[in-house]
Amino acid sequence: MSRKRRRAVIALSALMALGLQARSGPVRAAPEKPSLTLAVGGKPTLYYLPLTLAERLGYFRDEGLDVEIVDFPGGAKALQALVGGSADVVSGAYEHTIAMQTLAQKVQAFVLQGTNPGLELGIVKARADSYSWPKDLKGMRVGVSAPGSSTHMFVNHLLASVGLTPDDVSIIGVGTGAGAVAAVRGGRIDALSSVEPVMSLLVKSGDVKIVHETISDKGTKAIFGGTLPAACLYAKVEFVKKNPETVQALTNAMVRALRWLHGATTEDVLKTVPPEYLLGDRALYTAAFEKVRGAYSPDGLFTKKGIDAAYQVLLQHNAAVRRAPVLWLNQTYTNAFVERVGAGRS
Repeated sequence: MSRKRRRAVIALSALMALGLQARSGPVRAAPEKPSLTLAVGGKPTLYYLPLTLAERLGYFRDEGLDVEIVDFPGGAKALQALVGGSADVVSGAYEHTIAMQTLAQKVQAFVLQGTNPGLELGIVKARADSYSWPKDLKGMRVGVSAPGSSTHMFVNHLLASVGLTPDDVSIIGVGTGAGAVAAVRGGRIDALSSVEPVMSLLVKSGDVKIVHETISDKGTKAIFGGTLPAACLYAKVEFVKKNPETVQALTNAMVRALRWLHGATTEDVLKTVPPEYLLGDRALYTAAFEKVRGAYSPDGLFTKKGIDAAYQVLLQHNAAVRRAPVLWLNQTYTNAFVERVGAGRS
């Protein structure tokens, strides 16, 4: 090959490489921990839909990650897995990151999934007509996903709002799916604090009546005074610092799922989630999704206003948070990874 021809081939190869880089974006470092375990409490619920979408659409795989998702009955159990070292990351409620500071545990959220809590309280049919406000919860057996989870915190907040204490009710862990349904229909509980779609299932069957909801902006404001950060991905601060490329890859996948979700039709979502998530009732799942779809974060970013609001809510019902001499809220979350997600990733 002549020198002139060789130069031409090299120049063409360089142009092709530049073209490939322009299409694929800048080259990113490989995740430090490509295989990891993510704990969640109630994966089939709509509360964690963005997580399911990231998994089902292959977005974790696209980021070079092999994510094993382990599902627990409630968020408190997922948190225990993180603290115990059997999970690297949790998909759970943001408020756990604040509460953990009172136990000298540094946990940090790095990508938001929901901007409203999405929690609902339903009263069983036999007692629904006599319920008028949270004071009527006194003496009731209240089902939650798991003690210590966000569904439990929701009940504690309602009790505190009317001067009651957690001891004024009996808390029973029932999960977020079939266990919750069985607890209601078996007469084991008088009220249920849970999320969609199981609440819509129980309302449709006439088993419960929803008396409080934090899905809509109106309902959330009535209970909490404003919108709050809800589901997110969080990990120990030590893990975040040690594995920034892994956390970035997780964030990329989740933000991509959020963008997909906000551009998707209901039919797109129904085709993507596992068939068993529909609870055997496609129309019911459709209605439940339409009910909550406005509560998903459009971009994965936390707001200082939302963080401050979450802290104020915890102050009202969490004695450990009230007793804490100082809590560093700015250490409970970071937007750094979301801000580094490319604008064109979709």
